[in-house]
Amino acid sequence: MTAKPVTEATLQKRIQVLSDEVWEHSVEGEDVRRWLTNFVGNALTQDLERLHALYLLANFNYFGLREVREMLKSLYRDLFRYPIVQTIRSAHGGTRDPAVIAQAFATELDGTRFLGMGNPSESGGHLLYYFRQTNQLTKNHFIHEHEVLEEAIGVTPNSFAIKNLKRLVFIDDLMGSGDQAVEYSRKVVTHFREVARVQVSDLELSYFTLFASQDALDRVRKLPFDSVDAVHVLSESERAFSTTSRLYAQPPAGITSADARLFAETYGKNIAPGFPLGWKDGQLLLGLHHNVPDNSLPIFWLSEDWSSWEPVFPRFQKK
Repeated sequence: MTAKPVTEATLQKRIQVLSDEVWEHSVEGEDVRRWLTNFVGNALTQDLERLHALYLLANFNYFGLREVREMLKSLYRDLFRYPIVQTIRSAHGGTRDPAVIAQAFATELDGTRFLGMGNPSESGGHLLYYFRQTNQLTKNHFIHEHEVLEEAIGVTPNSFAIKNLKRLVFIDDLMGSGDQAVEYSRKVVTHFREVARVQVSDLELSYFTLFASQDALDRVRKLPFDSVDAVHVLSESERAFSTTSRLYAQPPAGITSADARLFAETYGKNIAPGFPLGWKDGQLLLGLHHNVPDNSLPIFWLSEDWSSWEPVFPRFQKK
């Protein structure tokens, strides 16, 4: 069956519907028009570049606050609570008694502290506010990394500052390459593990994210965490220009993956040297209520004082 062509007007209309119904009105018509002025015919004809840009934008996956809250609920329920409940049931002969399970789980929760992955000002720490609200947890269940130990991280001998601490759970939004987890593990997590070893403590260390690539999961699972998981594991089909990209499985007439990649890469090289298609070649079309990951295509989010680039989903950069 021959694919039908698509027009700018059709894509613009779809983008407006998405903004109104899914994207929290974060992208209006003027935002799109301003963004399109970036594309001046450096890779293809200007009209074709605009068509490719709109096609990519019309397939951008934006998760608003409502969706983020639902994912945080799933993270708590599926990755944290359910495994503990299953362990409790097994330890009590397969019991289904809600009173027994509730009491035992309360004890486990009392010995748990949740932390953001990375600097408190970054997305992991930002998510904790919504995570606490959504799952009706008290502030006592949350802690900063520097409050875990009696002495500063790296000082020896050291001990845990929290009585009966059973587990630390690190929360993050996206594990794209695993770089941040590797760095944080080296600077912080290994010290917690060493103190637990000296104190003969069965401290459990978990790292849970909303999104993760399979490669990143495989990489981080080799670090000193007991459990590493994600609510949604990103597949190759979610990378814009992969050979299995669902975006170009049945594209409209005149829209091809090869031209789209050439277009995105040409502009990406100018505005984001070293990672024209996203950090570590992420190729994602993904944005969240609180920020846009740098693993997404830079043509969407690049927002720097030194650049004249007009983003459509501005990214708040780490400084």
